[in-house]
Amino acid sequence: MKKFAKYILMLLAAGCVACTESGEDEGLGEGEQDPTPAVFNTFESFFIQNSYNKEAMLGTMPKPTLGEGKIEICTPMIIDRTALVATFKTDGGKVYVGDVEQISSQTPNDFTNPVTYRVVSETGHATEWVVSVTNTGLPIIVINTPNGATIPPKTEDWLENTQITIYNADLTIDYQEVVNIRGRGNSTWNAPKKPYAIKLNNKASLLGMPAHKRWVLLANWLDKTMLRNRVAFEIAEQTDLAWTPRSEFVEVVLNGVHKGNYLFCEQIKVDRNRVNIAEPSDDNPSGGYILELDTYFDEVFKFHSPHYNMPYMFKDPDEVTDVQYNYLFDYIENFEASLVDDERFAAREYVNYIDVDSFIDWWFVHELTSNPEPHHPKSSYLYKDVDGKLTAGPVWDFDWETFVTYSTNTWCIKESIYYGRLFQDEAFVARVKERWELLKPRFESVTDFILSEAARLTRSANINEPMWPITWVVNQDEKLSYSLATTRMRNNYSAKLHWMDRTISSW
Repeated sequence: MKKFAKYILMLLAAGCVACTESGEDEGLGEGEQDPTPAVFNTFESFFIQNSYNKEAMLGTMPKPTLGEGKIEICTPMIIDRTALVATFKTDGGKVYVGDVEQISSQTPNDFTNPVTYRVVSETGHATEWVVSVTNTGLPIIVINTPNGATIPPKTEDWLENTQITIYNADLTIDYQEVVNIRGRGNSTWNAPKKPYAIKLNNKASLLGMPAHKRWVLLANWLDKTMLRNRVAFEIAEQTDLAWTPRSEFVEVVLNGVHKGNYLFCEQIKVDRNRVNIAEPSDDNPSGGYILELDTYFDEVFKFHSPHYNMPYMFKDPDEVTDVQYNYLFDYIENFEASLVDDERFAAREYVNYIDVDSFIDWWFVHELTSNPEPHHPKSSYLYKDVDGKLTAGPVWDFDWETFVTYSTNTWCIKESIYYGRLFQDEAFVARVKERWELLKPRFESVTDFILSEAARLTRSANINEPMWPITWVVNQDEKLSYSLATTRMRNNYSAKLHWMDRTISSW
């Protein structure tokens, strides 16, 4: 078989064994002759063509991977492999599966398991090729808008009557229903690969995550590794922050077109399975709020804080009464005054207003990922329960300028928001050291998580990368291969972890 492996390498170099994006075999032009030397019992081309397999929902496929006697075809969105029709050319021999002669573009086979093809010459000499057809191993979300309508941005009304089907990794149906959809994000909505928000008509558990109506599809277009948000969520899970969005990588198919790899995750909302706080009321307006600090300042109910000029926005509920608005404004004013006034700060009055440990853990996540967003601030969430303190979290938005090499030995947000003042309190610094010693062993486990997730996403990344070339230079790994980008991410995380350990231990 060695001569056949050598021949396949020659074919690949000549571009003869190929699966084009359209699934068509380009072949030779009129009058051209194949310069490849004659070798018997080989496939000159082999692919699964869309036009002959419409019911299977194949989508764009990369070139097959060929080894000695093997052909591997990976398609991101295949649903049914039980009757696939292969399109192929040989060097002249006949092709069989078992005793059944195979006719190109006509004979179906069940590719649920690998299928062995035999190419037989006129003299009876045969070679075997084991052909496997797989997907990326990820769940698949199929979205069909009414009449193929374009999904509107978040500033417009929801697009109703959109059909969604969610397939588990084993291709069983997890969920199928009519939903509402629209775009989401600020700068990310201007990227070529669009992120989306989904609103169900009724609460439902999706891909094993607790039931809710609101979900998001993060495009991760800026992120060569596709892992930044997912890994940040994993770091947050190692802390004692009350809730971190659950997530799962998926392949998205929109109106019959494969859109690549997305991170499907929970949206930040008040719920017993998410941010578990009470609903606010005028009778007791002391809590039930999710707040966001963000310089976009684009929510209806919002204010700039009186001492630090922080851009506070009400995220949930999205409508508040005057009583609730005034209560929270006064609360923030008193909290900030306890920082600004030297006597009150020396007396550590601020601990009456914030949950200190949550602010420390939230800070750890952003420093370990080198996330500068709170510096603006942007995408910085806080919440307050009834009769409770202002609490940091959940974490969100880690695809921009994170896990970068130049931030592995410096602080990113130690002076941001309120941290510059908090770190002037020796008791706060002492508590940071205590929490670091507690959480450091948990943080060390994240390096293995990066390695395993990168391996799990490799097939999907190989398909997603050529579909969505990154043209914004943000994370400094845009020109690297997927393998090198994920390796660099892991190395940078490890370097930042060790630098933080040395620095915090020296305080």
